[in-house]
Amino acid sequence: MIDGIELAASGQESYANVQEVIARNLANANTIGFKKNTISFKTVLSGTEGSQTSTLQTDYGVDQSKGALTHTSNSLDMAIDGDGFFTLETEKGMRYTRNGQFQLSTNSEIITDSGAKLIGQNGPVKIPNGAVEIIINSNGTVKVDGKEIGRLIITNFTDLNKLVPTGDSTFAAPIEAINNDGNAKFRVAQGYLERSNVNVVMEMVDMITNMRSYEASNNVIKTFSDLMERLTSAQAL
Repeated sequence: MIDGIELAASGQESYANVQEVIARNLANANTIGFKKNTISFKTVLSGTEGSQTSTLQTDYGVDQSKGALTHTSNSLDMAIDGDGFFTLETEKGMRYTRNGQFQLSTNSEIITDSGAKLIGQNGPVKIPNGAVEIIINSNGTVKVDGKEIGRLIITNFTDLNKLVPTGDSTFAAPIEAINNDGNAKFRVAQGYLERSNVNVVMEMVDMITNMRSYEASNNVIKTFSDLMERLTSAQAL
């Protein structure tokens, strides 16, 4: 009976973790470039044969599927139609993102709203003073008033599972995970932004289902607890 309570309690903890992930997804449903967080569970056996114990292992992940592109007509808004990530320089090292909502810093560098610098082949992309027209071609070439000033670095990876979320729709990744074979298929779309890939309706359905499962586990614990209380009372007579 104790085992039953422990199993139900373990299930409740798992359902609570799922609820936290769903809440995070819903909170970022309108965040540009946000990628849906995922969670899964698996049973891990340990010990020797005949005396094995099982524990529930929680695995967190990220759904890297593409979000829909939305037209903004802002010249500093960019989206990647295809593979790859914008490359950023931050105080904590290199970061990668699908969030192409950029702006100009006080010294005319293209940055994110958190201050991370957009990186081109010659370093941070800087717009000359007095610029009138900024054009970013589909291959990432940046032209200002008809003059080419650089080309964006669109970074691709051999295994997207190696990307680690670092907040603000950015990811960190080990250098060895970067794919340098030059075969990435992408098109930079100026004046567009990639929306979150979170499906609000599906998240709400999952939340309701998860809450019901949590309540079912709670009822199991209550049932076992009532039975133990009755048994204890009966033995005391």
